[in-house]
Amino acid sequence: MYTQEQILDMYFDRNQQAVSATSQMYGAKLTRFADTMVAHEDALECVNDTYIAAWNKIPPERPMRFLSWLYRVCRNIVCDRIDWNNASKRNSNMNCMLDELEECLADSNAKYEGELSDIGRCLSDFLNGLETEKRVLFVRRYWYGMAIDELADMSGRSKSSVKTTLFRIRAELKKYLDKEGVYL
Repeated sequence: MYTQEQILDMYFDRNQQAVSATSQMYGAKLTRFADTMVAHEDALECVNDTYIAAWNKIPPERPMRFLSWLYRVCRNIVCDRIDWNNASKRNSNMNCMLDELEECLADSNAKYEGELSDIGRCLSDFLNGLETEKRVLFVRRYWYGMAIDELADMSGRSKSSVKTTLFRIRAELKKYLDKEGVYL
């Protein structure tokens, strides 16, 4: 088994073993992650596309947290796959989730003058200020796309309680973004 640094060194040396080492070390986690959002066959394709993206982006990038970086790349590929799969029809689970988040954003015609990194920093600061249970619910719902039923089972709470908690977190997020001057 390789270390993260050894795998990244292989990418920089353009050693094709880097892809198989990445697959051995992180393949199961990435597949499980993608499986939560798309069908298994699509998930496998998305994971393979993640390996191709890693090969194409490293170098020049050298991720500090390789697994987190792979998750982000995989998530973007999965989102593209979802868009492609649902080009002419609506996926109620994903759209419902995005509609929920839209509540805490300002008018879509508003402009934010800052950088995207500022928005990311604000969101990180907000999440770091939440209680652990709330943060976990929020991230699992809006990053991993977990359904309310799954969140309720995982947390041992009722669906109603999970919905209420998420509603309150979104309201807190809206107030926090307003206070920070972030209008999306």
